[in-house]
Amino acid sequence: MNNTEILNILDENALSEIEELRNEEDLLLVRFYFDFDEDVLNAARAYSNEESDYEAESLEWIKEYFIPYLYDYANDEVLSIVEEIVDELDVSGEMMAFQMDTKNVNYVQFMALFTNGLDDISIEDVVKDFI
Repeated sequence: MNNTEILNILDENALSEIEELRNEEDLLLVRFYFDFDEDVLNAARAYSNEESDYEAESLEWIKEYFIPYLYDYANDEVLSIVEEIVDELDVSGEMMAFQMDTKNVNYVQFMALFTNGLDDISIEDVVKDFI
């Protein structure tokens, strides 16, 4: 398995603070962040204002509309990147996102597990030591 190529693809897709947590011959566990640019944050604000009856920037507005929009967006983007790696490098891949909170809505933290021929291992098994 080409772990360096996996890391390069993650980096090329503007994910930040990519950290190898476990790097073995047939297994790579990484932690990284998906940072929102101003366009995405503005789109989330517009969506939240349009869909919500809450006052803009209120706690309810943030929790029920703004954060879910951003969280879904980040998940979709990272899933596409993981699928690209799986397709291009013929490996298995899983990801998990950490919940966002109201204190910082500028990024989502992820972990991703890539394996080659280790069908009996899941991301939940591997991340236990790192959470």
